[in-house]
This record gives sequence, structure tokens and C-alpha cells, in this order.
Amino acid sequence: MQVSEQEWISKRAYTLWESEGRPHGRDAEHWEQAKKEFALLQSTKATKPAHRKKGEVKAASIAPETTKPRTRAKKSAAQ
Repeated sequence: MQVSEQEWISKRAYTLWESEGRPHGRDAEHWEQAKKEFALLQSTKATKPAHRKKGEVKAASIAPETTKPRTRAKKSAAQ
């Protein structure tokens, strides 16, 4: 479900207001901050890489030399 720009900004401004202890008279600041965050979110949306489905990791991206088998220390028989 998509949320309109106005609704997103309104909810974010409310969250900012609550997180600051519900100060009186700072609504315009919270609204402007929410607008900036929305604009940033929109501008980065186009630059995000495409999402891969689970299990589509390329084998070449996992270097076998970086994975080491786990070994346990041997307990001495004298104990």
C-alpha cells in the first residue's frame, strides 16, 4: 500500500515531535525536517541497486580461502 507524500510527511513530523518530548511551537521545524527526509528518500530511491531474490548469490563472490573449518582444542589426557 502506497502512502501519499502528504501523509508520509505528516506521520514523520508527528514522530519527530514525539521523539523530542512533544515540545510546543516546533511544528513548523518538524514539518520541514520531514519534508527534507521525504525528498532525500525519493532521490535515493532511483539510485538503489536492484534487489536479488534469496539464493541468487554468485559463487564467485564467496572466496573459499576466507572460510576456515572450525577446530576444537584437544584436551590433554592428564587432566
